[in-house]
Amino acid sequence: MDTAKGILFLYGQSWLHPGAGASTGVIDLPVQREVHTDYPLIPASSVKGSLREAAEGTVSQDVVDGLFGPEVRRPAAGEARGKETHFAGALTIGDAKLLLFPVRSLTRSFFWVTSPLALARLWRDLKTVGIDPGWDAPLEVEDARALVPEKCKTSSRLYLEEMDFEPKGDSTVSAIAEFLAQRLDGGAIGAAFNEKLKSDLAVLSDDEFGYFVRYATQVSARTQLTSNKTTDKTIGPDGKVEQGNLWYEETLPPETVLHIPLMASAARGGGAQAQLSTGDAVMDKLDREVLAHRFIQLGGNETLGHGWCAAFLVRGDQ
Repeated sequence: MDTAKGILFLYGQSWLHPGAGASTGVIDLPVQREVHTDYPLIPASSVKGSLREAAEGTVSQDVVDGLFGPEVRRPAAGEARGKETHFAGALTIGDAKLLLFPVRSLTRSFFWVTSPLALARLWRDLKTVGIDPGWDAPLEVEDARALVPEKCKTSSRLYLEEMDFEPKGDSTVSAIAEFLAQRLDGGAIGAAFNEKLKSDLAVLSDDEFGYFVRYATQVSARTQLTSNKTTDKTIGPDGKVEQGNLWYEETLPPETVLHIPLMASAARGGGAQAQLSTGDAVMDKLDREVLAHRFIQLGGNETLGHGWCAAFLVRGDQ
């Protein structure tokens, strides 16, 4: 089968809320996390839905169905089931895994932090899709040590939130920073952020990275007021009882970077099979038309401006 592969990088430009749907602690609406690492993630189903929404405003419905599969319409009560044709979409989309997490700093405005485990995942996904990154992920970083690009100019200590680290310039981290900066186009994320990425990147130990991604997220208080501008139970103008609400919601900060493995094969059905006859044709359609404007919206609170991401597709082998 003719299969094309690639990696889709997502660069968050506003707050991201990939909601878990249920609370297990003091935060009413936490972000979704992996069960074994506790790292935030965006599930593949959410990524697929966002890409489909972007496609529906850009390409024909036949192409949308070819890329993502036709929607399954369930008949209403008493309605006979129609003879719809169902088939899988040509795109196979993975989960969006966390790569770089922005953390405020006394040394700079912020640093992107990552870890050997997060980098090893990226390295593995790159190899899977046929991309040679040109570097190997660090195997281990000592606690209280931060590996930074060689061009990073810091004092003897690097301060991240309430913790301090000993920075050490590292040629591998320099190569990683350059690799990412080359693929996250400054024309979309901003030239200043693209240049900053080449120097303000810190590789921490897996445990310390895990601490930041667990406890350095944004937690915001949200309120739903009654018509009397209060959260207390009250009687509204229509005579009905109103009840306000106060809740706490977790979000990932802007400048968060995630990566998604993609595979594409020829369309399996529908009216766009001629246009999507190979995996490469499917990737071309995704890159040049669906992602032509480089932005998609992911997660909740769309009308609050949350979830806007710049998307960059890096093609692999066939």
